[in-house]
Amino acid sequence: MPDHIKAALVDDWENVTKNQQLVPLPHRAPVETVLDDYLAFERPRREEGSASLDILEETVAGLREYFNKCLGRILLYRFERPQYIEMHELWGTDDKHKSPIDTYGAEHLCRLLVSLPELISQTNMDQQSVNRLRDELTKLTAWLGKNMVTYFVSEYETPNQDGAQGTKDADTDSDTDFEDVFQPRRVGRPKAKRGRPRRRGA
Repeated sequence: MPDHIKAALVDDWENVTKNQQLVPLPHRAPVETVLDDYLAFERPRREEGSASLDILEETVAGLREYFNKCLGRILLYRFERPQYIEMHELWGTDDKHKSPIDTYGAEHLCRLLVSLPELISQTNMDQQSVNRLRDELTKLTAWLGKNMVTYFVSEYETPNQDGAQGTKDADTDSDTDFEDVFQPRRVGRPKAKRGRPRRRGA
């Protein structure tokens, strides 16, 4: 993972856990937009009908699904829980912001990317599959690192006192199986994160 993304994740950790601020949601550039834009950038660089293009599309599809499944389980800091509950309620009533990938942005996507090495290590994926996914994610993070101004927020927001209270878990997802999402052809691993505590849910 590029050093400037690692630095952004450290800043993200400090903003939320130390400064008690939040990424404004719904995000101006949600994960759905990030991944769509990356596909539009990378697809022309792959030969039509090639295995390389298939792996690219499968990897992005797997990231979409896995982000939706695991956001509420492993990608949030405790202070973000009330905001998550608010967004969770919105998904049932708002067609535009109907899921995590339509609501959260690059900050939380990068939390997933930096968590993937540990998630992969808990599976039985073969080394060839791991290498393929690693290669795809390396390309994605390199592209994202070059476009941070476009996809990362410049300022976090301070919630009102009521919004900062309570940490009830609104997560209703079923068990998330990494191998059910990333089938053997699309496996990979970003570089390890910088030495800050990783996010955990309430």
